[in-house]
Parts: sequence; structure tokens; C-alpha cells
Amino acid sequence: MRKFLFMFIIIIGTANKLSAQYVDQNFSIKNYKVFVQIIDAAKEGCWTNISETGSYIKNKLSEKGIQLIDDQSKTDLTLSFFLMAQRTGHGWCYGNMSLRLTANVMLGEYMILGTFYQENTVDIKSQHFNNSALNWLDKKLPELK
Repeated sequence: MRKFLFMFIIIIGTANKLSAQYVDQNFSIKNYKVFVQIIDAAKEGCWTNISETGSYIKNKLSEKGIQLIDDQSKTDLTLSFFLMAQRTGHGWCYGNMSLRLTANVMLGEYMILGTFYQENTVDIKSQHFNNSALNWLDKKLPELK
């Protein structure tokens, strides 16, 4: 029984890492028009600097020479930052942050959402996610070249 439980814990702990992935080292988002999307799913004041975070992402991408578009219907790629958080009964905020680069791809008559990049993190903070969101983005945005 202990062996089974040990194996179960290992499988569950690594399940999100057991997917096939191909990374083209020559791919660059600089060759495409990018729309930045901020998705706020935080409650009870767990994230209050939403517009500052959007400006921060856009500034970092602009510094790298990435062409940003304000109209999602005229873009090639969408970079989405998603933050979902809520307060515990003791006042702490817990939640998830995600950064995802996607594109709509036509396959015959079907429109498919293709993912080029995705990173997630889970965190808990005593007050809010304002600083931790910017710090996490500061680590992840350089991965987009």
C-alpha cells in the first residue's frame, strides 16, 4: 500500500510535466503583431494595480521592439495575463497567475486556438498580488523573444 501511495504522489506531482512539447528556437514574437490582454479574476482587493500591470507588460514588450496592436481582430498573436485570486477567512489572498501566448489557427474549416507559450504559478500573499504579479512578470517576459 505504501508503494502504491508513493507512486500515486509522484504521478500526481509530475502530471503537468508529462506532455510533449516542441520549441522552435528561431521563433520570435517580434515578427508578429501582438495584442496584450489582461484578465482580472481577482476578488476582494487581491489585485488592484490591473492597469499598471497592463502598462508594464506593454512597456517591456515595446522595449524589445515587439509591435503591439490595440485591436485584437487585427493581430497575429495574443499575450494574455490572467490573475485569479480570493481571500481566505483569515484575510490572506491566494490564487493563480498565468501568462499565455496564443494564436487562432485555421485548420480547414475549423478555427483552433494554438498555444505558443504558457507559464503558471500559484501563490499566497498576506495582502494582495500587486507586487508579486510585477515581480513574476519581470522573470517571465524575458522568455518571450
